[in-house]
Amino acid sequence: MIDLKELLINSNYKKEIEELINISNLSLKHWQTYWTGFNSTFVCEEILKEFENLNDFKFFVFGGYNSAQRSKIACFREDNTPEKNELIKDFPAKGFQMNGNFLFDNATQDDFRSLLVDNGLREERIGDIWTIGDRGAQGIIDDSKIEFLDEKIFSLRDVKVKIKIVSLDELQIPAGRSKKIINTVEASTRIDAIASAGFRISRNKILERIETGMLKLNGKTVKKGTISLKVGDKLQLDNKGFIEILDLEITKRERWKIKLLRK
Repeated sequence: MIDLKELLINSNYKKEIEELINISNLSLKHWQTYWTGFNSTFVCEEILKEFENLNDFKFFVFGGYNSAQRSKIACFREDNTPEKNELIKDFPAKGFQMNGNFLFDNATQDDFRSLLVDNGLREERIGDIWTIGDRGAQGIIDDSKIEFLDEKIFSLRDVKVKIKIVSLDELQIPAGRSKKIINTVEASTRIDAIASAGFRISRNKILERIETGMLKLNGKTVKKGTISLKVGDKLQLDNKGFIEILDLEITKRERWKIKLLRK
């Protein structure tokens, strides 16, 4: 059995690590593959660093398509490793379509995610969601006990939305976000300044997202925009991906030359 206390010391992802420990122990006992719920793909990759020295286990991160922003982790015994194609084929998720007329009332990914949560789905059961023009959205959800959603009609603000459960093959998969190096010069290393430059949105909108709990620093929700960042810090913004601080250098004019990795 895995020692829970040892892996949880000083971790920013205690809940996620505890879940992975639990399914790892199940995998060890039953010789089967088990999956976690959905977390951000970045967080999945971060917590697996804590498991690098566990020689009895192997892991696989997948979210329904190659560039998914939210993924599950599969755990299996090293001496009972399935083929990658088999893991993808047996991925425990379905697709969904939300059809509605949003021509005059635009809706965001967060709006559709909130609709699912408000109607009985926990956050960890919901993968990626993407909008389909003004016609609604598509996305990926855990395939367990979702029959109650199929063909149901809900209201998103004043728009009627019909949900249909489909196979992953029927989805219009969005284009993946490639990694990108961003160089910027800022007056400070404050989190609101760097997040604005890295995610390419205004500082006011960054502050709005901080107020609503959408920005995380090294896995923890940010509560104020005045925090100073350092090399190695990682920011996550819901539906916008991640940025990592690669380098900070003070210039002769006492401004900050900043190198970021966006992914």
